Amino acid sequence: MNCLRTEEALSPLNLSDRSDKVRSQISKSEAVVVMDPSNVQWMTGFTGSNGTIYIDHERFVLITDQRYQEQGPLQIMQSRSTAELSISKNSIEDLSKLAGRKTIKLDSNQVTWATAVRLGEILAGEIVPSDPLSGLRALKDQCEIDRISLAAKIVDHALKDTIPLFSQKVSEMEVATHLDNKIREYGASESAYKTIVASGVNSSKPHAQPSEKQIEQGDLLIIDVGAVVDGYRSDMTRTFVIGKPTDLQENYLGVVLEAQQEGIRILEPDMPCAEIDRRCRTIIEEAGWGSSFIHGTGHGVGLDIHESPAINSQSKEKLLTGMVVTIEPGIYFTDSCGVRWEDLYEITETGARQLTLSGKSPQA
Repeated sequence: MNCLRTEEALSPLNLSDRSDKVRSQISKSEAVVVMDPSNVQWMTGFTGSNGTIYIDHERFVLITDQRYQEQGPLQIMQSRSTAELSISKNSIEDLSKLAGRKTIKLDSNQVTWATAVRLGEILAGEIVPSDPLSGLRALKDQCEIDRISLAAKIVDHALKDTIPLFSQKVSEMEVATHLDNKIREYGASESAYKTIVASGVNSSKPHAQPSEKQIEQGDLLIIDVGAVVDGYRSDMTRTFVIGKPTDLQENYLGVVLEAQQEGIRILEPDMPCAEIDRRCRTIIEEAGWGSSFIHGTGHGVGLDIHESPAINSQSKEKLLTGMVVTIEPGIYFTDSCGVRWEDLYEITETGARQLTLSGKSPQA
């Protein structure tokens, strides 16, 4: 077993300052309520399926149920979070007692309408839909970046071990299964999302799912894959040609790579995300395929595979030191083929550091 993940490779997470970061965004008359599991984990280290956070300037409480009366305090202690733990049969009633008449900034990620209505009935104060943690989570500390970097390294090794399959008579599903197994073998807890293996006509669908289609000579083959290490994710896409590429295939691959390199070239703090998208998109538009670039240029990555910042034409965000982002231009021709290159970058004080290091030689 070739495990890349060792205890020495990762320093323990330290979440002790995260409550203060959240409090810096609210007044003394406000509180934040969080139910999104990723946000709960970011603040407390808790990974159970039922967690609610209440935080104001006096209290910081993780509310969960009896299933987690052992797991909850252990994970809080291990992550050095400052949260109190409340074991409760009714978290909404607990919130009412904690909040009083404070205005509640409700983290609206993954809150159902039924839950929002119930909160409105129980809580005395005004409820304001909010997204109070996205900007904070966008800035990774070194421990978070170490986990994302290791997840990227695991995928680099797993993909290298999988490429020899492409020349055999295998299906997309067989390649995806092999790749997912290798990711776990190298020490990841799981794949970061459902691995995309899309060949031939299937590569024209940006989020195609692996099928029983056999990979054939002449196919363009898109592999989009990530790994999870201690909850943190990586994200990478490579495009291969099975056999000798045609002139048109080489042109597709070269233009999209040029577009990606143009975006990568300007990765630095304070760069507007919309400008990165514009630079990548211009290269593809000049080649005559602008209408085939049908998604944004990139996104942040962390505990979730899609986080702030959004790198697209509508984005109002700028890059900041500590962000981890993808740059992933692509082109897709309906019922024909597609090409995408995607890499993961840490934004540093002076530019960017590439985390996904698999080669870009397209010929398998």
